[in-house]
Amino acid sequence: MRIKVYDEDLKDRWDEFVIKSRNGTFMQQRHFLNYHPRNRFMDHSLMVYDEHDQLTAVIPGAIKHNGEKRLLSSYPGASHGGIVIDLKFNTARALALVPILIEHCQANNFHSIELKMVPRIYHCWPCDEIDFALRYYGFSLSSTELATALPLKETPFKTHYMAESAQRNRHKAEKLGVTIKESSDYKTFRNILTNNLKQRHKTHPTHTLPEIVDLTQRYPQSIKLFAAYYEEDMISGVVAFLLNSRVINCFYIANNSEYQHLRSLDLLFYRLINWGIERGYHYLDWGISTENKGKFVNQGLFRFKEKFGGRGVLRETYSLDL
Repeated sequence: MRIKVYDEDLKDRWDEFVIKSRNGTFMQQRHFLNYHPRNRFMDHSLMVYDEHDQLTAVIPGAIKHNGEKRLLSSYPGASHGGIVIDLKFNTARALALVPILIEHCQANNFHSIELKMVPRIYHCWPCDEIDFALRYYGFSLSSTELATALPLKETPFKTHYMAESAQRNRHKAEKLGVTIKESSDYKTFRNILTNNLKQRHKTHPTHTLPEIVDLTQRYPQSIKLFAAYYEEDMISGVVAFLLNSRVINCFYIANNSEYQHLRSLDLLFYRLINWGIERGYHYLDWGISTENKGKFVNQGLFRFKEKFGGRGVLRETYSLDL
């Protein structure tokens, strides 16, 4: 087994591998990662070849600095990175790969490694041999976040999975004339989102409007804006990343507080849940409701997501000091 540092000539091979992998999402594809400006991250992604010189794993990675320490991070600027593997990858390969990864990082003057793993709901096949091998060779969990997800395959069209309050709010929104549709008006949505984040968290969206537009052009079939309208005005919305064939990820959620009384998000999520069921998705992922690497729990946000039937899914990061 050997490791090769990624170069742009292998972009198509990399993306083809991720698409066919057991635990890949489009966030690990070069087509996604390359939307970042070239000077934002210094890429140090790795390609792993087996004893027959066949590609068996890829590790999206970039160089980070923490003071004087040089880290290999997988992946800054993405919700996850980790080790992406093919169907033939087994426990023996996992136990062979991790020490080679450690040796590579030591030889390239890294002081530590951090791997943001893909949550298990995104896996099309079990992949815990990776976690076992990382722990076996000394990696430990440096942070644990908690997301909320609804298992759509276990959810009938009936609304018994929703709390009574969510059902009442959904009916209220319909009676008051709220409508739901797909939209391409990302400018209006981002204005709502920006106001939300400024009012509630004194922060701003991760992506600029040009970056959001760029991503939608890169993934026109996999990034969708579902919006609620009242009297022709957008009043709330969800930017959904269809990260792979299994999971709908609610990457951005925004609601115009002036129309809070219409309860449009309750109707919007009810429709999005049923949209996912109709198209065969396995999960709807609302994302994390923890902050500061899991040290702060936003109880109100958890209550909001859990009233639709969502429950906890871990997002874990492994680290090793070299």
